[in-house]
Amino acid sequence: MFAQFLDGMIQKVEGTLAAAVMGMDGISIEKRLADSGINVEALAAEYTTSLRTLLSTAKDAALGDLEELVVSTDRRTVAIRMITAEYFLLALLQKDANLGRARYELKRGRYLLAREFAV
Repeated sequence: MFAQFLDGMIQKVEGTLAAAVMGMDGISIEKRLADSGINVEALAAEYTTSLRTLLSTAKDAALGDLEELVVSTDRRTVAIRMITAEYFLLALLQKDANLGRARYELKRGRYLLAREFAV
């Protein structure tokens, strides 16, 4: 299920360099790379620290649960969608990729994949 979704994401969103299902421990459950030179685990590990902080801040400020994080730089965009409090989807995009479509696919993936994490 994970591999099928990630393959579809890379095919549907032109400019996707990497897509992964990650744990908050920074370890990938499944990943797909359009560029083999990308270390998605290292990237996710860096963002995991920020996610933990943002999850805590949102809770402390009574804002609700964190759903999405998008970070755009001059060269790349990282889009993250929480699946559960312990797992998230990550997409690394080229700067000119269709961010709206990527966000839609990540949101769709969250609902499709959440069933896999249900207890």
